[in-house]
Amino acid sequence: MPDVPAVSSSQVAAAATSPQPSETPSTGVPRHFRADIQALRAIAVVLVVVYHLRPNRVSGGYIGVDVFFVISGFLITGHLVREAARTGRVRLGAFWAARARRILPASLVALAATIAVTAWVAPVTLFEDLRKQALASLFYVQNWVLAADAVDYSAADNEATAFQHFWSLSVEEQFYVFWPLLVVAALWVVARRTAGRGDERRLRLVLVVFFSIVVAASLAFSIFAVADGQANAYFVTTTRIWELGAGGLLAVIGGRPLRAGWRYLIAYLGLIAIAVSALTLTNESPFPGLAALPVILGTMALIFAGTDHEPDDQVSLSRFDPWTFGSRLRITQWIGDRSYSLYLWHFPVIIIWTMVIDRKVGYLDVIGMLVLSVVLADLSYRFIEQPMRRAAYFRLSTRRSLIGAAISMAIVAAMTFAYPVMAARTAGGGDWDELAATSRAVPELGAAAVSADSIPTFVTTSPAMTPSPLEAKEDRNIAFSADECVADVKDDATPRCQAGPASAEESVVLVGDSHARMYSTALAEMAEDEGWSLTTYLRNACPFSPVMRNREADRETICVGPNADVMEAILADPPDLVITTWSQVATFVDDGSSTVPGAQGFADYWNRLEDAGSDVLVVRDVPRMATEVPDCVAENYDNPDECGLPRDEAIVDSPVLDAAVDLAPRVAVADFTDLFCTAEFCKPVIGSVLAYHDTDHITDTFAVTMIPQLRAEMEEALTRG
Repeated sequence: MPDVPAVSSSQVAAAATSPQPSETPSTGVPRHFRADIQALRAIAVVLVVVYHLRPNRVSGGYIGVDVFFVISGFLITGHLVREAARTGRVRLGAFWAARARRILPASLVALAATIAVTAWVAPVTLFEDLRKQALASLFYVQNWVLAADAVDYSAADNEATAFQHFWSLSVEEQFYVFWPLLVVAALWVVARRTAGRGDERRLRLVLVVFFSIVVAASLAFSIFAVADGQANAYFVTTTRIWELGAGGLLAVIGGRPLRAGWRYLIAYLGLIAIAVSALTLTNESPFPGLAALPVILGTMALIFAGTDHEPDDQVSLSRFDPWTFGSRLRITQWIGDRSYSLYLWHFPVIIIWTMVIDRKVGYLDVIGMLVLSVVLADLSYRFIEQPMRRAAYFRLSTRRSLIGAAISMAIVAAMTFAYPVMAARTAGGGDWDELAATSRAVPELGAAAVSADSIPTFVTTSPAMTPSPLEAKEDRNIAFSADECVADVKDDATPRCQAGPASAEESVVLVGDSHARMYSTALAEMAEDEGWSLTTYLRNACPFSPVMRNREADRETICVGPNADVMEAILADPPDLVITTWSQVATFVDDGSSTVPGAQGFADYWNRLEDAGSDVLVVRDVPRMATEVPDCVAENYDNPDECGLPRDEAIVDSPVLDAAVDLAPRVAVADFTDLFCTAEFCKPVIGSVLAYHDTDHITDTFAVTMIPQLRAEMEEALTRG
């Protein structure tokens, strides 16, 4: 699949939903139309859309989400407080029914359409993740699913799905459940019976206390989580609720009419804060935390500048200033009206468009995606949003609204069964387990089928492979649990795990990043069968070196510190053999040596191990494919060679390895390239075994078929020592 502009599973920015009624639904009391807030909506959704289409134009455009959060908190809280002040209670059922009528119709149609289209055009290997995220979006827990994926290394690099933008809607829906309960609690505290000035004042005072506690606690946790480097900090509700709560506080505190000069100053300071954040923040910025404060305060300032109760044509500054003029333009209001629908449709359009074209996105594609998103948003607004909000059948009955919402959600949930149904129809000819019984006698599989003359794709009369492309992404960490035996870069320590008899006379250590982890299951099987002990020290994204990669420059604790601890542990009881490798596309900071940056560090580690009596075997990296192999193979099951690459394109250049070996001549180097590549071509399926579970990590199944070659290289390394 080609690159998707500004889309990653760890940070997908999206707009949020906010009500746009012209009157308070439960009281019928007219409210002033806020053209400035509608303009804020337009700004927010434009930032998000541009960010997703062309992130290099507005690198911090994801802050549009935060703008929407403040708007939603302000408007929802204002509605709740007005109802509580007027009637002395909050009708929770009516409130939630109103939210359902406002949000669900358009979102359910968007979800249903996205399910239908992706079940038809998406790679079959994505179906399981698509179904999970479709259901998570439908029930508004998408942010927690993405948060879980963010801390799961095996899922963190997954491609963004067309549902991921529902994370912000999930945060808002959770806010809509939780926030009214605080108002109910405040009413209970003041023992409110009838509406009155004094009672309303006490109610607002209690709400200020309640809301302030929630905002302060959430902001503190957000700052801590971001500073602590918690991978899920971007998505979880606990780091975001303060942004909606800030809008709620503004609604409760209110404000007195301001003179025009002050309104000018406050509004433009707010605009500047939003603009600077949008232009200076990036995907690498620690966010939300303190970095979100300028956006939140800027949005609050813009809303506050228009909180006086002057006539409509005087609200939000003088009608002659540029902000007011721009906010009242027809196009601005048109976009603001459709901001929710535009948010719903633009992200699926981007993901599906790039999926279908299967090439690099160009400017004509960007224009096409934008036009299609706007057209769908307009249709959704005119024929779904507005009619359903006005439908008397639902508007006059809370019960009908809630029952209708439940039935509609159940129907869309049932649509997700399209994914397993389509998977069964399109997965190809089946995997090895299904076909082996009817195939001719099975010869050796995988690497065992490779000879000096050929690398067969299939070794059966019918196309069959193991693992199935649908299961390939799970074909890893079989011998050693990823949760217990593989550290993430954010973990403080690298775990030590063992296979084979602990008291064995011969001992082997496997150390390195995820490319070293690829061999762990094969080595564990060898240790159990042959009676030697295997100890692993595996840390994703961390080559076993004392030199930092460029990716974590100035953050020593990510790899260098834990690597030093591992080296100390190895030297405390030197094994007979240390095996290591790494993703050799990594580059390293300039360590001041006269050789390739990073080479001296590897050589120093290897020489220390050799001096301590441990032989060292360094494995050259495997060839890299251009696309996600399981996705491509699932679509080309009968001819998986379509997913391979010419040898000169697949082979990884290893200048750091080559230079390090020159500086540490006692180490042995294993090169398994010829198990994957002929003289001209590198294959993704070898001897009826799917060799890769992504672009550059081999499956445990294929690694196990490499045991004879691994054994030979290990014996050679020990003989050299």
